[in-house]
Amino acid sequence: MELNKFVEVVDRSFTLESKTELELMCGLLKEQVNLQKVTEWLSELRQESEDQLGNLASLMEIHPLGFEKYVLWNSEDSGIRGRLHYWPQNKWPFESIHDHRFNFAVILLCGEYTHEEYKVTELGMDKVEIELTRSSKVVEGDTYFFEAGSFHRVIPSNEMTLSLIVRSKAILPYSRVINPDDLKMRKAYGNVKKFKDKLLTLENALI
Repeated sequence: MELNKFVEVVDRSFTLESKTELELMCGLLKEQVNLQKVTEWLSELRQESEDQLGNLASLMEIHPLGFEKYVLWNSEDSGIRGRLHYWPQNKWPFESIHDHRFNFAVILLCGEYTHEEYKVTELGMDKVEIELTRSSKVVEGDTYFFEAGSFHRVIPSNEMTLSLIVRSKAILPYSRVINPDDLKMRKAYGNVKKFKDKLLTLENALI
C-alpha cells in the first residue's frame, strides 16, 4: 500500500482515542507495514515538492530522549501523525522514564529493545516513587500500544533499531519526564506551547 493510501485509511477509520482503536491500529500495522514497505514510503516522500515537505522537515529532530525522529505524515484534520524513531547501531543514550501527551501504536521494523512500564506515585515537590510493573523484549514485527499518561521507557540493545509510531492528537497538555538520579519529575510541553511562550517573551521585550 502506498503511503498516501495508507494515510487515507488511517484518517478515514481512526481517531486513536480508545483502547479498541489502538488494538485495531496494531492489527493494521502488523498487516500492512514492514521494513521494505517503509523504505518504499521514504522513496515516495523524497519525490514530493519542497513546499509539501516543508512542514515534515520542520518536525524532524534529534529527540530529547535520544533517538532520531522523522515525521512521515501529519494529518491536520485528525491530528494523527506517523513518525519513525531511529536509533543508529551502538548509539543508544540512556532513556528517562516518561509518559506521553498522546496515545500511540507502534511496530518495530528492525532491531530490538526492552520496553519497561512503570507505576509512578507523586509525593509532592516534584518528587515521585517508581515501581517497575512490566518488562518485555520487543523484536522485529512486534506491535503494541500505549496510552497517554502512562509511564515507560526503552532500554537499548546494540543493534540499529527502527520503529514506526502512529500517534493520536494530543490528549494531555504536557508530558512528564522523571530524572532517574533524584526521582524528580518535570513537565515537557509540545512545540506549539513552547513557540507561543517564546512569542510572548519576545512581545514583552518589545513593549
